[in-house]
Amino acid sequence: MHETPVAIVTGAGSGVGRAIALKLAERGCRVVLVGRHAETLETTQSMIHRSSLVEVADLALESDRARIVQQTIDAFGRVDVLVNNAGMADMVPLADATTAQIRRSIEINGVAPVDLAARVLGAMKDQGSGCIVNISSYSTLDPFPGLGMYGCSKGAMNVLCRAIVNEYGDSGVRAYTVALGATETAMLRSLFDEEVLPSSQTISPDEVAGFVLGLIDDREGKRSGEVVCFPERDAG
Repeated sequence: MHETPVAIVTGAGSGVGRAIALKLAERGCRVVLVGRHAETLETTQSMIHRSSLVEVADLALESDRARIVQQTIDAFGRVDVLVNNAGMADMVPLADATTAQIRRSIEINGVAPVDLAARVLGAMKDQGSGCIVNISSYSTLDPFPGLGMYGCSKGAMNVLCRAIVNEYGDSGVRAYTVALGATETAMLRSLFDEEVLPSSQTISPDEVAGFVLGLIDDREGKRSGEVVCFPERDAG
């Protein structure tokens, strides 16, 4: 690409999203930092030494999702990378989950990534290139008790990457879903303490970011359309 690439990263205020945003900036991308809290996004922005954009948003709101993409195109004129990283998890047995909890989980973990992808695909098709990475979870394959609702809502991402490639792969668009094992983030620690899940058994946001950048950098798209587990395990 001759123009400076532009990347949208959701959940960029901390953890995996921040680590991915920083690595994309190091690779020369302009990064659009999306999250719910201005302070944490601005902290991420202060660590990036190039043009970037902060978008405070509630991804459960369609109007906010539309604004993110439109503001990105207005500011930079293109979208080269979308990283659907933001998510939420309630530790609750399925029989105890309220309809409101189920709906919000599906809206943020399922609807938002599909909607954001749909909104950037037109620009990527016109450019003849683009890459969408969805950050999913082992919970979509074998959910820990209490994380069934989370696994169900994240499962949409596993289908999304294949749907994108089937419909837009011939236009130069690549897509991946990365199903993560236990990753050392604030969300993980809100669910499991050190005694239940020692940090020695988790992976770091930086490790995840390095893996994701490897997929983004692979222009041949050898694994495009796949659900890729990190650390590696059978996604079947």
